[in-house]
Amino acid sequence: MASLPLTFVTISPKAKHTATVIFAHGLGDNGLDFSNNKEIRTLASQLPHIKWIFPSAPERTITAWNGDPRRQSLSRGWLDYLREPLVYSKEYEEIPEYVDGIMQSVKQLDAFIQSEIDSGIPEGRIVLGGFSQGGAISLITGLGRSQWRSATDTKDGWKLGGIVCLGGWLPIREKLHLATHSSATPVFWGHGVQDEAVTWQLGWESAKFLGDKLGVRYGQYTKMGESGVSFMSYGVAHWMAESEMEDLRLFLKKVLPLEG
Repeated sequence: MASLPLTFVTISPKAKHTATVIFAHGLGDNGLDFSNNKEIRTLASQLPHIKWIFPSAPERTITAWNGDPRRQSLSRGWLDYLREPLVYSKEYEEIPEYVDGIMQSVKQLDAFIQSEIDSGIPEGRIVLGGFSQGGAISLITGLGRSQWRSATDTKDGWKLGGIVCLGGWLPIREKLHLATHSSATPVFWGHGVQDEAVTWQLGWESAKFLGDKLGVRYGQYTKMGESGVSFMSYGVAHWMAESEMEDLRLFLKKVLPLEG
């Protein structure tokens, strides 16, 4: 089995390992600290058949943080922030370094998915997700075709059990080519209505884009675990609500059932 491109932390299953969740942290965080979050530990204990993997993003220069004395411009992140507050802009997609950074992160998460498949876990028993940037890069990795990543790869993306995006958005949306089966992938999207870092409006616009432009079903408070995007709103800022984690548990229980 090939070595993985990033450091990572795991939470081992307490029962027979039949499913895996790969969960990516937000900007400035790391896999170890993210895995030690109380809510995540509780969630993992409630789903004993699932192995959890928390990769740490590489360090990169965050353009929006250059010259900010409160922040380190070199920080762990899956993609660059070009300016704050965060907005979607087509001009970003014309900056090669920005797009290349995203593609690099996609390939790194691809390696974790492939590693689990090599160990005997089927694609449909793997969920990819994350918080903030981690959610953004999970959407691209999980829904996108492989052809846009590499000209030599003829695989039409992953057929995952589901995707989770908590407080995230959809970057490079005009460049993203969806896999043909992406409309059948269940997506759990949780977002805080008081979020100022990645606004609720940006998250909703991203989900709506998937529906209006790319033909993926979306809706607020739709049935979780079904094909398309279930967009759920919570009364928090840029973090995860207790009720959100309970909804996530129900989502994972449906798409990665114990009897699988």
